[in-house]
Amino acid sequence: MNISVIGSGSWGTALAMKAVVAGNETTLYCRRPEFAKLLEETGENKDYLPGVRLPKALTISTDLTYAIESADIVLLVTPSIHVRNTLQSIKDFVKKDQIFVLCSKGVEQSTGKLLTTVVEEELRGKGTHLVALSGPNHAEEIARNLPAAAVIGAEAIDIAEKVQQALHCQEFRIYTTDDIVGVELGGATKNIIALAAGIVEGLSLGDNSKALLLTRGLHEMTRFGVALGAKKETYSGLAGMGDLIATCMSPYSRNRKAGESLAKGHSMDYIMNHTKMVVEGFFATRIVRNIALERNLDMPITQALYEVLYEEKSPTLAIQELMSRNSKIEVS
Repeated sequence: MNISVIGSGSWGTALAMKAVVAGNETTLYCRRPEFAKLLEETGENKDYLPGVRLPKALTISTDLTYAIESADIVLLVTPSIHVRNTLQSIKDFVKKDQIFVLCSKGVEQSTGKLLTTVVEEELRGKGTHLVALSGPNHAEEIARNLPAAAVIGAEAIDIAEKVQQALHCQEFRIYTTDDIVGVELGGATKNIIALAAGIVEGLSLGDNSKALLLTRGLHEMTRFGVALGAKKETYSGLAGMGDLIATCMSPYSRNRKAGESLAKGHSMDYIMNHTKMVVEGFFATRIVRNIALERNLDMPITQALYEVLYEEKSPTLAIQELMSRNSKIEVS
């Protein structure tokens, strides 16, 4: 298979490395020529994955036309805010029956649309296939060949299986599901809970609090996903519980780090102005909260985090109010 990866950050680079290991002709597209030159000369992505050697078989390219036209499978690995612009820049080169793998996790900030919807809008009429990849996948560990797994969601399971076969290797197991909605929404909503997990960590509230947050957070994620057409069982798998655990517990998690910064009293604007990486949970919190209100869905953690981010409520007060809610049946 010929695979092109659009996005040369940590996750894009790690996926490109796995595509090479799995036996594919792989191209990593870099938007900036000077960055591509640096990758080629050093054999390392020092900005995002320092100390990790790139495979010699990996092709680094700044030619977007070549990257798209040569590919059987295209991995879209850009922050959610750049997905639409990326698609607009490549759609003239897209070929019928190409498979596009959405590896970005989040929702479109300006419209609140799911990223799969954005892809479908921009590539409508091109005859392409769309799948979503998600799971507990920290690029830093995957690039260093530590054992990991991901799940591919697609409406057509045979298309998911083609991507599975292309990316599956010994250290990176790929599973499939026909629940593309659940795979995408799990990846988007877990970032909200990860922000809250960072607050819990930053306030030193203990392991019991973390367990409480993850358990009720997963319940909240599931309620939201099912209301939008996802399958409940998806949330007990890699795209739900798996991704939630990794993102909430890992020091690599940018959303958890942002939550820790919130606990120190920093505002959302301050954090966004002092980090190079996009904190997807900031956008997801607002959008998911608004959708929940429209659909009359009870999302107390999301609502509390929204008030911290957008109404400048103190994290301590938000937690006190959450813990003061009326008692209830657990499964309700």
